[in-house]
Amino acid sequence: MSRPRSDHPARRAALADAAAAIMASQGGEHVSMRTIAAALGVTTGVLTHYFPSKQALLKLTKERAFDRAFDRAHAAAALAHGRERILAVVDALLPLDVERRLLWRLLAGYLADAAATSALRQAQARRMRRWWTLHATLVAEAQRAGEVDPALDPEATGLAIATFVEGLALQAVTTTLPPLPGGLDAFARTHVDRLLGPRPGEGRRRGLSARVARAVRETGPAAPR
Repeated sequence: MSRPRSDHPARRAALADAAAAIMASQGGEHVSMRTIAAALGVTTGVLTHYFPSKQALLKLTKERAFDRAFDRAHAAAALAHGRERILAVVDALLPLDVERRLLWRLLAGYLADAAATSALRQAQARRMRRWWTLHATLVAEAQRAGEVDPALDPEATGLAIATFVEGLALQAVTTTLPPLPGGLDAFARTHVDRLLGPRPGEGRRRGLSARVARAVRETGPAAPR
């Protein structure tokens, strides 16, 4: 009996989630659809029925992993206030457990494919803009709460935080970092806190200068075409 058509999206999502672990461990650019199908215990024909190309499979695995990370970030933000919300989101994104390490290893492989594929690059640009916007929104909220210098540019600072966290997380899962005082989370919080500068009234601002902020904003993630 053929599978009901209504089951197609659920089956497709289940296959993508199962394939994510395989691509994360072997690197998306190195693993074939045949290898993925064999590891999942299905035929290549079954896999290509749901995903006509590896690019389509990569795109869905990345999107689902990203959605889970975004949900985690929002849940962390909901439990904190002001400046601490920014730091809580940073903590939530770092590869500090098995699930998050899997996410960042998957993303590392995805980026290698995106470098050579226009559609994947556009998807990556949309993803980064979404992170950039989230961090910029949190910075602006912390400014309104009086916990971040109002002179800081929230968009430029949000971009700086987003790119710093992504770069640090990718380094953590693709290489061996030197020992970090307090661990990866303490290291990240310290440097994000520096990007935010002292709280108003605590002294000279150490955040992004107006000139640097303008330059960062002007060279930020381009809107996908």
